[in-house]
Amino acid sequence: MKELLLTIIFIIAVIAVNPLNSHAFTGEQLFKKEGCILCHIINKKGGTMGPNLSTIGKIRTYSWIRRQIINPKLNFFTPNSFVIFHGKIYKSIMPVMPGYKKISANNLNKLAHYLESLK
Repeated sequence: MKELLLTIIFIIAVIAVNPLNSHAFTGEQLFKKEGCILCHIINKKGGTMGPNLSTIGKIRTYSWIRRQIINPKLNFFTPNSFVIFHGKIYKSIMPVMPGYKKISANNLNKLAHYLESLK
């Protein structure tokens, strides 16, 4: 049941994303447009399913962040891991964060640079 809830949240996030080309967007705007804000907090705004990214640039490099956006399994997924959702702990059967393999290189770079700038 809990896995179903996480799947539904992800589907809603995907539906909310505008499929139009967003080459004119800034990294901060892309963070919202791509649905990242639904799960991650930056400066007290956003969701709580994913980690707080307000100071991610202090601990992660641009290239690490870029790889994480494309394929989150590379860095964190381990079988029988857990996620915290609204203060409750749930067993995770898969990484909750989707990989953004279809994001344009330009937008990926903007998003990664924005996140890396958060210190």
